[in-house]
Amino acid sequence: MASLSPTQTPGLARKIGIGVLGLALGLGAAVAVGVHRHSDERAASVQRLTLPAGNAQAATAPAQLGSTRPVAAGSAREAVQRFFDALARGDLATSYNLLDQASRATGKYDSLARWTDAQNQRTPVSSVRVGSDKPVDSGAVDVTVELRHPASIDPYAGLVPGRTLEVWRTHKEAGGWRVASDPSSVQALLPSDRLAPGAVNSWVGKLVGCDQQGAAGLQVDADLYGQASLAQAPCKLHGHWTAAAAQPFSAVSDPTPYVAAFGAEVSSWARVIPVQGPGSHFAAVVGPLGDGWRVIGVDAGQG
Repeated sequence: MASLSPTQTPGLARKIGIGVLGLALGLGAAVAVGVHRHSDERAASVQRLTLPAGNAQAATAPAQLGSTRPVAAGSAREAVQRFFDALARGDLATSYNLLDQASRATGKYDSLARWTDAQNQRTPVSSVRVGSDKPVDSGAVDVTVELRHPASIDPYAGLVPGRTLEVWRTHKEAGGWRVASDPSSVQALLPSDRLAPGAVNSWVGKLVGCDQQGAAGLQVDADLYGQASLAQAPCKLHGHWTAAAAQPFSAVSDPTPYVAAFGAEVSSWARVIPVQGPGSHFAAVVGPLGDGWRVIGVDAGQG
């Protein structure tokens, strides 16, 4: 699990937040903190990638500025539930009134207007599952929340993971529970590396059949980064091609185009898949998109 520090340059999900796209909320079963597994591959566990704790985003529903009366929540989990629920319906006043005193004491969120303005900079969320709570120091309680996001990989935002596991700290204040403005930790839940060779095999199969359109559908973008001409070999040579086990990004022979496009964080989430064919070889560089892997580029490979 790689640890990332906050940065202002394009890169990995620096603004994972709590904006909504038809936000589905549920006070469901506790989100497990152990190893998560995919339903489509029993042995493949979801990986965790630690992200910088980001800010919250406003709902895409019309903002309701309304009253700034205090909002009382009877428990830590209820406070987090109501916080996300308010954002889901665009009720920024209620979400603001559920912020703890420390969050509102900062210049960043010292008024409802500032809180509202800040919501425009955050990554959308498509669903939320409020999980377990855990008492911590000084009477605070941490609440675990699993968020689903519209996954994407692009040069502007870098990686927006399809799922994140976040911890939101709450405090009991003025007779109710309040929520910190930002999560105290964020972990991207990435698909297992063991799924990556299968994705590349499917992609190479399209290339062997000279189905460029079909291959492009298994890529992040129609244009490949790196040495894209190497991807022409399967169509020219045909024959049997196989993808080997995933390797870390450090196995790429030329990281320059990927770092230039996605920032240094690409080394924490991209994987390199060696591909061998009749008298030729190259490596596919893949990235996690939702619950699977997509090809983002081609590399000569090392050795």
